[in-house]
Order: sequence, then structure tokens, then C-alpha cells
Amino acid sequence: MATAEEVRRVRAARREDRREATRQRILDAAMRLLAEGGWEGLTIAKLASELDYAVGALYRYFDGKDAILMSLQGRVVERMIADMKRALKAADALIADHPEAEAEDAALLRVRAALGVYETLPLRRPTDFKLLAFTLGEPRELVDEKRLDPGKLPPFRMLLAGMGAQLIAAASVGALRRGDTARRAIRLWGAMQGVLQLGKLGRFEGTLSDPLLAEELVEDLLAGFGADRDRLARVRVDARRILMDLDAPPQPSTPSTLSKNA
Repeated sequence: MATAEEVRRVRAARREDRREATRQRILDAAMRLLAEGGWEGLTIAKLASELDYAVGALYRYFDGKDAILMSLQGRVVERMIADMKRALKAADALIADHPEAEAEDAALLRVRAALGVYETLPLRRPTDFKLLAFTLGEPRELVDEKRLDPGKLPPFRMLLAGMGAQLIAAASVGALRRGDTARRAIRLWGAMQGVLQLGKLGRFEGTLSDPLLAEELVEDLLAGFGADRDRLARVRVDARRILMDLDAPPQPSTPSTLSKNA
């Protein structure tokens, strides 16, 4: 028979589970409003109406718009970090299946897998991309400085570390020249962000929404960091497959181009 303390713990855990489920419903609704109407489209009153809640009830979970925005950013970043881990795991599995592949090719495949998580985000999860593009591109201060968590915001900081780790590994086997990893990661991120933002102008000029622009830009930068163009071409198809399979059902296996003799 359960003790009174055990019963108390079970009840507390259930309450916390219900609270977290409600928080996630609120965040889902907030993401929809942001995607549809931007920052001005998200108000506490509209959010309460969307959920059929009393306005006061929302403040039991979030104490304002900026708290909601921070939680949304955190959720998107967590998804992208999970994506990066899955992409690198898939790259490692492919590398293990091709022991004949050169170390430089394997390292560049991991670099492309890590970078591609953001590069392909507009295609894989457009709403998540819109949120990050909005928060990074909006000149206004959307979040009170007192609320900022230096470990999580701005949202790209955690991802830069993951990208940087792969750049360091690539340089250690000679796939890239050695250099300032932090600055390289920032340049890669900033360049991708700029090109991906052009996609919204694609309705005026189709070339601007070409999804290959970001891929080509990343390869140009990596070549500038010392990567061999032939190696980049060899890992390109495998990297694309890994990234586009992140949010797709498993597909029949296809020949890899990782080995230069494939």
C-alpha cells in the first residue's frame, strides 16, 4: 500500500504533467498566431480567444508575450539540436557502412549534416523557420533584457557550438585549414540566414527562392576555409538525403556517394 508521501508525489507529478500539457497547447496556439499575423498578431487577448480561455488563466502559465516568445524560441532550438543529433547519427551510420571512405570525406559529410539542419529548415519546418527569421530579423527589442537567459538566447548560440565542433573535427583531419572556428561558424550562420531570408522575395524573382542557393553558398564558404571542391561534391548527395529524411518516413536504401570509387 502506498504511503501518504508516495501518493503526494504521484499527485504532484500528475499536476505538473497537466500543467506542461497546457503550456504546450498555449505555445502551439501562439506559434499559429505568430505565423499568421507576426508579432502584432499575437496578443494575450487573441491567444485567450483562440484557446477559449479566460485572459487571466493564461497568466498562470506565462506572464507576458515576451515569456511566450522565449519559450517558443527554446522549443524551436531544442528541435533543431535534436535534428542535428539525428543528422550526425545518420552520417555516422553511413560512414560506418563505408570504411573505405577517406577521413576527409567523412568529416565533411558531418559538417554538411550539422550545417544543413538550419539550411533546410524552411523546407522541413517552415513555421519554425519563420519564428527564428522573425526574431533574428526584427530590429525591435522583443524581450526584456531582464528575462534573457544567456545560455539560450539568442537562439543560434547553442547551434553554433554544434556547428563549430564539426568544423574543428574537419580541420583536425585536414579537410579544412585550421582557423578561428567561432568566426567561421558565425559567418556560415549569417550567410545562410541572409540567403534564406531572400526566399520571401521569390514571388517577385524566382531565383531568390531557389533552395540550392544556400547549399551553394555553404560550399563556397567551406571551399574558402580549405575544403576540396571534389570532396564537397562527393558528400553532397548523401548530405541532402540525410537532411531531407529527418522529417520523412524511412525510405529504401540507395547507393551512397561517400566513397570516391562509388
